[in-house]
Amino acid sequence: MESKRGDEVRLFIDRDEVGELWRFAESVKIVSPDNRQPLIEHFRLLQRLSVKAGDETCHLSLRPLAVGTNDFVVETLSDAADVQEAMKRIARAYNLVHGGHYNRVESRKGRLAYVIDDRDFPYAFPTDSVAAYATLEGVLIFLHAMVSLAAGRDLTPMLRTVRTRRPRRRAPDGLLAFWTTTVRTGSDAYALEYDLETGQVPVSLTQRSGRAVDVYAAVEAMIRAREQAGNPTDFLQRVSDAIASGVDDQAEAARRLGVSVATLRRRLADSGTRFRDLRARGLNERAKQMLNRHRHPQDVAETLGFSDSRSFSRAFKAWNGVTPSNWVPSVSENVLSD
Repeated sequence: MESKRGDEVRLFIDRDEVGELWRFAESVKIVSPDNRQPLIEHFRLLQRLSVKAGDETCHLSLRPLAVGTNDFVVETLSDAADVQEAMKRIARAYNLVHGGHYNRVESRKGRLAYVIDDRDFPYAFPTDSVAAYATLEGVLIFLHAMVSLAAGRDLTPMLRTVRTRRPRRRAPDGLLAFWTTTVRTGSDAYALEYDLETGQVPVSLTQRSGRAVDVYAAVEAMIRAREQAGNPTDFLQRVSDAIASGVDDQAEAARRLGVSVATLRRRLADSGTRFRDLRARGLNERAKQMLNRHRHPQDVAETLGFSDSRSFSRAFKAWNGVTPSNWVPSVSENVLSD
C-alpha cells in the first residue's frame, strides 16, 4: 500500500495481509497498535520476532530455523566469483536448511531467474492462503536485497520481472508495492528474473558486511529510496534530468530510474504528463541553449537528432511561436546561457 501526505510517500502493509505473523507478534507483546504498519517496520519486526522465537521463520514454518541461519547463508557468499554463483549458493543453502528442493536458479528466455516452488513447503498454514503469499513475497524482497548486497550495488535496474503465486494482485498490498518492475501474479512459482548478464556481475561482499543484519539494512535502504522516488515532483525531476543528459528513449529512461516502462508511464500520467511531453520540453531547452550560443539551426537540428532542419523548424515554432532563425533570447535566457 502506498500512502501520500503532501510530498511524503510511504509504503505500508496491512495487518490482514500478514495475519499469522501479527498473531504471533501479539502473543509475545511485540506489535504496533495500528492496523497498518510501515513496510520498514514490518522487516524490523521480522528481525525482532526471529530472535524472540529463536526461529528465523518466526513460526511461519513447521520446520524452524535456528537464529543465525541467515548469517550462515550470507557468509557463504563472500568468496563467490559472481552473482550467478552467489544465487546458486543461496538456493543450495536454503534447500539444505529447509530440508527440500524448494529453491533453484535457472536461465530461461534470456533471463537469470531465482525460483522458489513452495507447493510442498511445510507452512504452519495452508499453502494457498493469503499468509503464504505474503510470506514468500516478503522472502523475495529479502533475497533481492541479499543478492544486491553480494553485488555491492542495488540490482533493481537489472530486475525485469517478479513472479508470485498469488491468484490476483489484491490492492492495496505493501509487499508487492515495493517493486518498481513488472509483477506477474498467478504464476506457478515465485521468482526474481534478472537480465542474463546480471549473473556475471562480480561479488564484492566482504566478511565484515556479510550478515543478515546487513541484508535487512539493504532492505530498509531500498524502501527509503522507493519512498523518496514516490514523490511526484522528485520523480518528474529525475526523468527530466535523464532526458537532459541525452536519454530520449522511454525504455532507457525507465532503466536509468530503476522502474519498468509501465511504471514510468503510470507515474508520469499520475502527474498529468507524458514522456513525450518531457522529451519535447527537454529538446526545446537544449535547442534554445544552443541557439543562444549562436549555433546554426541546421547544426542544432542534427545535434538533437531531427531528420532535417525543416522538421526541427516546425517543432521549434510549435514550442515557441517563432522559427529558430527568428529566435531572440530573453535577458534571463542569455544570463543562463552565459
